[in-house]
Amino acid sequence: MSKSPTTKKYWSLVSRMRLGLLVLFIPVLVLGGIYYLHMARSLQQELEQRLSANNSQLRESLVEPYLAELERQFTLIYDQVKAGDVSGSELGNTHSYRHDWQLYKGLASDIIAIYLGTERRLVLSYPDWDHNPDYDPRTRPWYQLALAHPGQRVWTEPYYDYTTGNLLISIAKTLTDEQGKILGVFAIDSQLQPLSLLLNRPGEDGYQSIISASGRQLAHPDPKQLFKMMPHPGWLRRFTDDRGLFFDEENRQFVSYSHLPEQGWVLVSVKPAASLNQTVARASLNVQLMVVLASVLYLVLAIVWTRYFRRMLNEIARMIRYSRHDPSATQVGSIQELKHIYAELAATSQDLHEVRQLANLDKLTGLYNRRFFDDQLAELLSEREPFFLAMFDLDDFKGVNDTFGHHTGDMVLKRVATLAMEQLGERGWVCRYGGEELVALLTGEDQRMIFALLDEFRERVASLTWREPGLRVTLSGGLVASGQAREAKELIVAADAEVYRAKRAGKNRCYQAGEPASDPEPLLRQV
Repeated sequence: MSKSPTTKKYWSLVSRMRLGLLVLFIPVLVLGGIYYLHMARSLQQELEQRLSANNSQLRESLVEPYLAELERQFTLIYDQVKAGDVSGSELGNTHSYRHDWQLYKGLASDIIAIYLGTERRLVLSYPDWDHNPDYDPRTRPWYQLALAHPGQRVWTEPYYDYTTGNLLISIAKTLTDEQGKILGVFAIDSQLQPLSLLLNRPGEDGYQSIISASGRQLAHPDPKQLFKMMPHPGWLRRFTDDRGLFFDEENRQFVSYSHLPEQGWVLVSVKPAASLNQTVARASLNVQLMVVLASVLYLVLAIVWTRYFRRMLNEIARMIRYSRHDPSATQVGSIQELKHIYAELAATSQDLHEVRQLANLDKLTGLYNRRFFDDQLAELLSEREPFFLAMFDLDDFKGVNDTFGHHTGDMVLKRVATLAMEQLGERGWVCRYGGEELVALLTGEDQRMIFALLDEFRERVASLTWREPGLRVTLSGGLVASGQAREAKELIVAADAEVYRAKRAGKNRCYQAGEPASDPEPLLRQV
């Protein structure tokens, strides 16, 4: 008894799609569960990274530039003080100094006072204050600190001016004569309140502060906390590295810090852990909604896709077949439903490739032809984007053909064309305009750079070596920017005029439209 041959059954594309959708949906559920389990840790790491990055950014973009600006203002005023005005028994040019310091203070609103004291106990300041006749500037902390570091700019410990309600800091530096003898100390007082405004914005979840080496708060969003001891002194022991981050379990706060070594301060950024819990709660709800939405979308996609996929394939096949007008060609593909699409696409792609090759390329040189050049030039002009038109003409090419033969002339054209594609192809389109003329459409706005590129190409052509004895090939070129003409014909005429100008000037050179004939700024180089 013979057995009838069995027919091997293959899954249709629609069946495979249904199975694929089901298989793809399983990882969505698994990944959603994994994401939910690890979400809290990921969000905590993200919060820590953002907090550290924000702390570093505030230090580099706000605090350090603010202090550097104070130093710059100090140096600017300090450099105006002359030793001769300080060395005598009386201060010289006091009226001029007060006038200048008034102007400086008016321009720099953060500066509160400018003053100097001398070894002879003389004092000059703006604004002026009535000091006790027995007042000795040499006993003041700013004076003694500067004396301990002669020739260096020093920062004093911040102090609170209870008369004005300002938190101030002094910058000081010694004044010396030509022999290096200390004549006195120059200093300015500047307020620190602007740092609090720069570092903190209303409504932020968390805050930034600056802590002195002794633990006092020099910047804080609450003005009442300025110059008071920090609420968590134990943090000082944890500020061990140049910068770092830790979590305060007792107060449930994330703390990021970085040191300002020159002043001995610490920039502190604080974020409450409650903000992380709120973010986790919102994210968990988002995950649940995403899973539900994914389930609905997969169900809708499976129904719609399987119902209309066959119709879509037939529509695509008919569209391609009508565009080719050749329904006889067929090919067999690995997927049953797409075999007619494979055949149509393969034939159409081949046809289009051959048509483009024949329509746009020059057979001898492999460059784009005149037709492509005309179309591309018109398109560039219509787009109104800046570009450059370069035109080259091989010098005495007729003599090459007459002396060495047309075969050699063709080889010269091919080699120059290859070099043109290497040098200019990445910047735009290189075309054979006709005969021994080449043109290039180059995109960009830097005319100097484009011209230098063209001139380098000219030099490389001139430096080519040939096996024919006595053969030397050079070219003359012209460059014109798209903005110098509105019509394609005008651009071509302008570029051609520069080529002829180069030939009249001796050949083997390049000119650009608008360049004086005398070339006062020689953008071209001659070989």
